[in-house]
Amino acid sequence: MSRIIMLIPLDKDISLTSLSLSLIYFFNKNRFKKEKVQSILYLSCVKRLLDDTSLIINKYFSKIVHVSDSIDFSEVFFNSSEYLFLLNKMMDECYHNKSLYEVILIEGIKNSINAEEINYDISQNLNAEVIFISNLKNTSFEYIKNKEKKINFFLKQKKYKNILGIIFNKINSPFIGEKYNFIKKLVLLKETKNKRELIIPKKMFKNNFVPIIACIPWNKKMIITYAMDLLNFLNLQYINLIQKKTHIIEEIVIFDESYINMLNKNYSNALIIVSFSRIDVFMNMFILNYNSNKIRCIILTGVLKSKKYTVSLCNALIERSISVFFTKKNTIDILSELQTFNFNINVKNFIYIERLQKYLSSFFSYSTIMVSKKKYNFSIIYSPKEFCYNLKLLSKKRNKRIILPESYEIRILKAASICCNSGIAQCVLLGDSKKIYNIANKIGINLNKNIEIINPTLIRQKYISRFLEIRKGKNISEFSAEKQLEDNTVLATLILESNYVDGLVSGSVNTTSDTIRPALQIIKTNLDSFLVSSIFFMLLPNQVLIYGDCAINIDPTAEELAEIAIQSADSAKIFGIEARIAMLSYSTGCSGFGHQVEKVKKATYIVKNKRPDLIIDGPIQYDAAVSEKVSKLKAPSSPISGTANVFIFPDLNSGNIAYKAVQRSSNILSLGPMLQGLRKPVNDLSRGASVEDIIYTIALTSIQSR
Repeated sequence: MSRIIMLIPLDKDISLTSLSLSLIYFFNKNRFKKEKVQSILYLSCVKRLLDDTSLIINKYFSKIVHVSDSIDFSEVFFNSSEYLFLLNKMMDECYHNKSLYEVILIEGIKNSINAEEINYDISQNLNAEVIFISNLKNTSFEYIKNKEKKINFFLKQKKYKNILGIIFNKINSPFIGEKYNFIKKLVLLKETKNKRELIIPKKMFKNNFVPIIACIPWNKKMIITYAMDLLNFLNLQYINLIQKKTHIIEEIVIFDESYINMLNKNYSNALIIVSFSRIDVFMNMFILNYNSNKIRCIILTGVLKSKKYTVSLCNALIERSISVFFTKKNTIDILSELQTFNFNINVKNFIYIERLQKYLSSFFSYSTIMVSKKKYNFSIIYSPKEFCYNLKLLSKKRNKRIILPESYEIRILKAASICCNSGIAQCVLLGDSKKIYNIANKIGINLNKNIEIINPTLIRQKYISRFLEIRKGKNISEFSAEKQLEDNTVLATLILESNYVDGLVSGSVNTTSDTIRPALQIIKTNLDSFLVSSIFFMLLPNQVLIYGDCAINIDPTAEELAEIAIQSADSAKIFGIEARIAMLSYSTGCSGFGHQVEKVKKATYIVKNKRPDLIIDGPIQYDAAVSEKVSKLKAPSSPISGTANVFIFPDLNSGNIAYKAVQRSSNILSLGPMLQGLRKPVNDLSRGASVEDIIYTIALTSIQSR
């Protein structure tokens, strides 16, 4: 399985493309599977045409890096329907390629109104290892202190998980925060003299908020701009072309009315921009009095006459081996284009880019980057979308048959259609096929022919005897059995009991008791359980928690509470979650007294004895269960250390209130109740369930089935 690493910019002037290429160089050099040629997948969050990294990779590094189609988040609003579609597309791309590449490198977005939210959401939902990129204009104590405060504030607002570290780039660069104004300035690329020694910032950051991967000093040699770089960028015609790699441009000079002041200046490695209307003045008053060896090239703007005529005017320049370029565009147009050049790495050659990669990557901390991300995690923490994505994947692998008795409900039909088309499950509808198709056609739902439809009126009779056999101790007459089987949920439960299907989902129209009662009467508990309980999957912004029991058992005994905890832990395992159980109470440890506290204490003791493999603590208060800081104060020896992910409530009253309070106050998705302890999976829907809720419940049920 590959590592997903996302680069997240914290500043504008960070050379994100250069760092992405350097990380690619670093990972390729240190890859584990040497025999694998393409070991890196690169993903961009902006249009490919706007992404220099993908253009350079395709030009020079396509043999070692595969560039995926870019997924453009630059023009979408956070949490819009278009954004959610793109996020799902990004997740599909990453998870489909996880087994193919050692590293999936994602370049975060920087020029967007919602950049912070988008970068955070993408990284957390992909469970990506995050590398922050920042700059340091100078290394003064005050500047670094302010930078540290700014980053700490950012991290408090956005609680990232899996932070790999931070790279500080362009340290002491004279260009940070400055725009290159070609109109107002003549000297543009000349190095600013700065003789201060570079102080290693690692020593100056006091709080060590995140591991520091690299501190990269600005280097003049790394921004050398060759004459050919500029001229290729401008796409100009030429008369005399001197292609020497040593021809660098340190100054861009505009020949204008103040040219007399320019005569006595030393313009070494200069590019002169001259309007063609002033060529005579330039030739007579400047070139004849100037040491030609100082000039690298001339750009003539506004040239409308023939090349032959232009050559004749520029003979003096050609004789002195000065490159002469010309264009129909005026000087202002050329200056505007140069404004966007900004040392654009995309116009650089391979030798320059390789030198840049080696320089930047030489500062990377091998141990910080190459260490397994599991070092930072107590266990895997799923993001909500990652969890939902995995639900679909697991369900597709199982490909179980799930019966839906409420087949005249539009939401059920939409969910069944999606599940069938995407391979999440084989849905079986219970109802009259003509009526079902009429409803579907009116709404525009395309029901796949593979969706099986069972007409209840044609099969009820054959299930009466089995129903009477199961309920024989209840003195039910045949007439009463026929009446009860008119309820499609009861009939669907019998179909499930007969092994014709693998699971049942109901409750979009009927009440919870209408779904659960037949399951308790007909399916009954499995051999290892003595009660049925429920859990909810609470999909918080950056993790998934499990709440139990919030739907079934009103006031469980200590033994029943212990059973609920064990069932919940086993359910968590099915879905790839390592359970860390908090047995909740109004008291932590021995701080409180009362019947409820004693019940929780006894339940915890029973679980520890029955299942010593489980990580559990109780009685414990909610804050001590979820906060490491509070845990250190209230329960310093707690095995869960404030990182609980399975919460067992002492009774239905507290559990039901808590899950609904969290769900509504935080506006989060909660999946459930998922029933536990039954011999076959039956799950209840909320009557307000969305199509998405139904799809995920079908997936849950499919995964539960054996």
